Amino acid sequence: MSIHLDQLLLSKKVLLLQGPMGRFFKKFARWLNSFNIETFKINFNGGDRFFFGREKNTFDYGEPLTAFSSWIENFLIAHEIDSIVCFGDCRLQHRIAKQVSIRLNINFFAFEEGYIRPNYITFEQDGVNFYSNFTDTLSIYVNKRNVIRVEPIEETSNSYCFMMCCAIVYYAANLYFNKTFPHYHHHRNLSTAEECFSWIRSLFKRIRNYFLEKPKFKRFISNYSKQYYVFALQVHNDSQILIHSELKRMEDYIEQVIHSFALHADKTHHLVLKHHPMDRGYRNYTKLIQKIAKENNVAGRIHYFCDIHLPTLLKNSLGMVAVNSTTI
Repeated sequence: MSIHLDQLLLSKKVLLLQGPMGRFFKKFARWLNSFNIETFKINFNGGDRFFFGREKNTFDYGEPLTAFSSWIENFLIAHEIDSIVCFGDCRLQHRIAKQVSIRLNINFFAFEEGYIRPNYITFEQDGVNFYSNFTDTLSIYVNKRNVIRVEPIEETSNSYCFMMCCAIVYYAANLYFNKTFPHYHHHRNLSTAEECFSWIRSLFKRIRNYFLEKPKFKRFISNYSKQYYVFALQVHNDSQILIHSELKRMEDYIEQVIHSFALHADKTHHLVLKHHPMDRGYRNYTKLIQKIAKENNVAGRIHYFCDIHLPTLLKNSLGMVAVNSTTI
């Protein structure tokens, strides 16, 4: 196990905040219980409540977020919590909890979707991504000349249909338990109804793209193999874009990359912008890309795809531009 998990397993009482959609945190709590660690869970919406269930030490937080700091401080002290675990350290309630944990000298851990995928998830103490202490941890191994052992990888499957079903159930539960959590605001700044609509729209777009993009992409590869670069787009509300980046908006990154391509790329080369599949139902940059390409006189050399075979796209390219992308 990782040094961060080893540190967590020294805990006696662990508080779980929001986890990913699905039963991962429920299973994780039972795993901690197997080490005689007592777990507590705070639900912030109906989806949290539905997937975690009414287990022992489960609490609903239905007050305004402005009251959360004092509420969780009292909670941590009253229940003698020595570690907090969350999924994504940039959600507002998690950022507040982290500040309180520092004040009370309580360990703070965060899960994130794996830096290396597939088959991996990320778990670190103090924070992930920009807040990660990965380099400090790695330097300990390097300075001590310790051998980092990599255990055999257990293959995992990633079902889009299962993920979509979890999302639909999650948001439906949010609507059903809305009166219990009247002050809850999703970290993506969308209402539950908007989230549901976006996932449904995403499904229809994926079906449409299967029939329309596949032949178009095949022709593109046939005509332009080893004559193009790839720009892998990120989801528009990724925390690394909104909080940790300089430009704050994917639209600004698109403009910057196309402008740079127009100035520096060989006149025979092309640029492919690959839409993030998880952003399919939320954003469509077609008009923006066409406008910027026209302004930079590269309209015939800019291409935009979403649901295409990524290994084929990368294998036939000259290189790739990425912003916080696991495509790397």
